[in-house]
Amino acid sequence: MASRKFGAGSYRAFADSQSMRWDLVRRAGAKQRVAPCVALSRQPGAGGDALGQLLAEKLDYGFFGREIVETVAAELGVDHWVLQGLDETGRSGIQRFVADLFRIRPISDDALLRKVTLAVATIGRRGGAILVGRGAPFILPAESALRILVVAPRELRVERYAKAKGVSSDDAARDIAFAEQQRAAFVECNFHVQQNDPLLYDYVVNTGTTSVEDAAEVMLEAFRRRFPA
Repeated sequence: MASRKFGAGSYRAFADSQSMRWDLVRRAGAKQRVAPCVALSRQPGAGGDALGQLLAEKLDYGFFGREIVETVAAELGVDHWVLQGLDETGRSGIQRFVADLFRIRPISDDALLRKVTLAVATIGRRGGAILVGRGAPFILPAESALRILVVAPRELRVERYAKAKGVSSDDAARDIAFAEQQRAAFVECNFHVQQNDPLLYDYVVNTGTTSVEDAAEVMLEAFRRRFPA
């Protein structure tokens, strides 16, 4: 089941296809090992979403970008979608994990953030997914996810953004700066860490010195070495 991008109005179709994927794993039986995940954080314009898409295609994983995670949390309903098909043991285990996460780490006790955290944690526990943004690298533990930060020089990110959006360099620079501020504020306010702290990740990928395609191959090899099964 190849990964693809989903625009507005197609999240329900994505939800149905991903639920079928998980259901196939569940029907394989209790001995089926839960597949690990990849959790990415990225600087605006660094190519993190493109890298996530490539990894999803190469691993035959579901792709969960920021919009999908938020839609699952706020609109599709975590309880009515992400948790469906799980037995009581699986549900209670995930709920305990989230409760412990909020207890051990000073995560902001915001209603939507709690739903987003539950969505990310549940997707991680069900496995076989690429998650980009929404604090996924700070929610999923190292034993079940490869955590990656995608960076690039600001000038290059501005150039890429201007070309992709068809805007001037000045407009691109303003948009990049605003997005950087928003993402940094989200992570610091809600998870009380610095997004660009390299010690929070397993790998830092610089797409200024390597292409997204080459980075995907390197991260794929790292993923397979980390989780050989």
